[in-house]
Amino acid sequence: MTVKVNILENGEGVEIVATGTVNGREIIQAQEQIYDEKYLAKQRYHIIDKSKCTEFDVTVNDIMSISKFDKKASAINPNIIIAIVESESLRFSLSNLWQAKVNDFISKTKSFTNRHEAMAWINANKING
Repeated sequence: MTVKVNILENGEGVEIVATGTVNGREIIQAQEQIYDEKYLAKQRYHIIDKSKCTEFDVTVNDIMSISKFDKKASAINPNIIIAIVESESLRFSLSNLWQAKVNDFISKTKSFTNRHEAMAWINANKING
């Protein structure tokens, strides 16, 4: 599997690390894992690190399914912060499409070119919100 989930800060953070070729089913499986209701209320942020992805096999239908998970999760935890570290070799288009779909119910999402900036933004938003 090229998508790995790590729990950070005793469950306040979730790290999703994607490498190589990533398909939509792997992303959906990761969401099923992190959006378990018994853990979701405690989560304050997600960092999605796609910096080592070389190819995405993700359809528009996959993005729609992913955004449905996010919408359901936002009803339980409306203040979640999501930072995306973009691939070094691929365009931002998948993230842009996803952000357009979730913008109505997740207000704090942003894409970055490196992890340091993403974590600084998460930490600033944890303090401010």
